[in-house]
Amino acid sequence: MSPLLSLLIAFTYNPPGQLESGTEGRVDQHIYVPSMRYPIENAPSFPNSQVYRPGGMHGPGGGQCSATNYQYPWSDNFCEPRRWEMPLCPGGTGHQGQDIRPADCQDKVHWAVAAESGTITSIGSYSVYLVAEDGTRHRYLHLDPTSIAVRRGQEVTRGARIGLVSNAYFDADGNPVPTTIHLHYDIHQYVAQLQQAVYVPPYLSLVRSYQELLGQPGVSCEDLPLEGGVVDDTSPCFQRWGPVQYWRAVQGQGVGTGFMWTNAFISDEPSNWARWNLQLAGAGRFRVEVNLVEGYNRSRRVPYRLRHGGQETDVILDQSTASGWRALGTFDFQAGDDQWISVYDNTGEEGGDLHITVDAIRLTPAAPTQPSADAGVTPSVDAGNQSPADAGQPPSADAGASSQPDAGPAVPAVDAGEAPVVPDKDEPIGCGCAGSGPLEFFTLLTLIGLRRRRR
Repeated sequence: MSPLLSLLIAFTYNPPGQLESGTEGRVDQHIYVPSMRYPIENAPSFPNSQVYRPGGMHGPGGGQCSATNYQYPWSDNFCEPRRWEMPLCPGGTGHQGQDIRPADCQDKVHWAVAAESGTITSIGSYSVYLVAEDGTRHRYLHLDPTSIAVRRGQEVTRGARIGLVSNAYFDADGNPVPTTIHLHYDIHQYVAQLQQAVYVPPYLSLVRSYQELLGQPGVSCEDLPLEGGVVDDTSPCFQRWGPVQYWRAVQGQGVGTGFMWTNAFISDEPSNWARWNLQLAGAGRFRVEVNLVEGYNRSRRVPYRLRHGGQETDVILDQSTASGWRALGTFDFQAGDDQWISVYDNTGEEGGDLHITVDAIRLTPAAPTQPSADAGVTPSVDAGNQSPADAGQPPSADAGASSQPDAGPAVPAVDAGEAPVVPDKDEPIGCGCAGSGPLEFFTLLTLIGLRRRRR
């Protein structure tokens, strides 16, 4: 097996908006720069918090080179507590981008590269600004100043080397500020709804570009035709989250080559959950079914959430009553994406070995369908089936994090004719500090421990 294939198989990431600080992040499914190149030259790489991990100001102890800092899954830290004004963050302030660790904690070894072709507009004491043709600005911070391989005004191509990842960080007077070895990367883009350019979530753009770096084929979902079809757990449209050790794979059963299963447990928030993303060629009304495997379908209260036609519907399914294809209901779907079916493990049931099958979903037309340009079909609601509290919220490492349905944001428009004007100096960004430092942070929420599942 090739090294890249091994990395691809191992690659997992926590959902957007799940912060290691335990505070509320931005739950945002939009990919703001879908064609970008991953900003570090080589894999593996590990986006996560520099503040709430070993070596950070609010970390659990240990140093920045701790092995736990260099493991999957990834973690979002856009909107992590900071004092900077951030219109897209739930509290209006927060971290402006994503902190990214390279393959290991060696200083001045790993190259940061251009995410898009564009112009270098500013170089500071530890920063480089790259503006793409459409006006999107990519910012790179904490690079080694002596390694900068570009100059102001230079045109660069996608993937060109910019500088070496380091821990360079200085205050306004030029005094060094302690931080970890990492790249702070952010995206500044015009958002039509706000009528201004702001920092936008880079997390899922990084996920997609990393998958491309690893050579994952067919990252995008294919259209489901009006005749419906099956989405298996091996499809690029399928995603799963949560601790890897709680996902079990069984070969030779189920749809396709095999299936996954996990166990039910009690919590307000899910731990292991999965999603089948849908992209439909046309609008229509479909019967939705899930495939269950005998012996691995013992939970009686499995929560599902469906996003269809601009609405979300919660359904509880007793998996234990039968195996094979089981119906969740009939629903109206619109043409296009931003539609999905999710399954969660926080069923609220007591007991052990409450297995949950996670295999394939099937859409079958409920009636003859005709292609329509009108995506605004009114979806039906399967009344009487409600999930436990917060069953649709992406899992959090901290049970105290607030929950909200993952409906996704409105898609922003980019003003392709306006490139941001940036100064030739470093803007303060409040990245992760190693130990104590001068950065200001909010008072954190008290974290509540999750009730451990029985395994």
